[in-house]
Amino acid sequence: MKEKTVLLPEQRELIALAQRLELDGVVDELYEQFGSPEMYTDMTFEDKLKRCLESHEEHVAHKRFNKLFRNSRVRKRIYLKQFAPDPSRGFESTMLLKLKDCDYINKGINIVISGASGTGKTALACAAAVEAMSKGYSVMFYRFNDFMTMVNSKDGPSFIRFRDRVKNINLIVFDDWGLSKIPDNIVCALNEIAECRYGIGSTIITSQLGKNSLKKVIDPSPIRDALADRLMRDSDMEITLKGASWRGTSEEIKGEQNDY
Repeated sequence: MKEKTVLLPEQRELIALAQRLELDGVVDELYEQFGSPEMYTDMTFEDKLKRCLESHEEHVAHKRFNKLFRNSRVRKRIYLKQFAPDPSRGFESTMLLKLKDCDYINKGINIVISGASGTGKTALACAAAVEAMSKGYSVMFYRFNDFMTMVNSKDGPSFIRFRDRVKNINLIVFDDWGLSKIPDNIVCALNEIAECRYGIGSTIITSQLGKNSLKKVIDPSPIRDALADRLMRDSDMEITLKGASWRGTSEEIKGEQNDY
């Protein structure tokens, strides 16, 4: 940041100390206060200090969000504020508030977002993921067919490393579940991941199938039933989106590129 005035030696020393301590938000605020002192003449010392601490808190949250977003594989930076409540399309205000509060993650509740193609399933899942990251939760996002390809490419030891890496992820999103039949090895892998994450975090699944039909793309087996018991429970939420496709229309939610 460019200095607006010549700083006093003690001001430079204070800024240098904040820089050594990597208090970047405090540094920015000190430059503001020292560079435009006339704006802060009526403030008490306590108020000035509070602004420094709040600036650093905001900086830390911003940095944390950007790191989480880079690691998440989320396809678009979409925000829940872009969704207006519209019961005719399935966007209930109570549902949007639940996604915003993120309490479902703390409680380990899974969510199935179902609906026809183009009704906003992926957009809503991305928005829920972005909201979770803004509150400090870790997220991993996979198109389900890409996830199957990735699992197929791993041998036993590399899959175990992957499983151990994702078991503490707060929220995993599987997008477009059910576009093709799910083979046994993928079901086994999913069951291992779901088992080690049980009670730790949540999973969001988007699909053209309803929650009660998600098992239809898996051949009957004990493993299928075990997986369903962890990912598709009666206590889990289902959000059903309705209406005509948004794709190619002016209403389509394309996502914002603003930083958090």
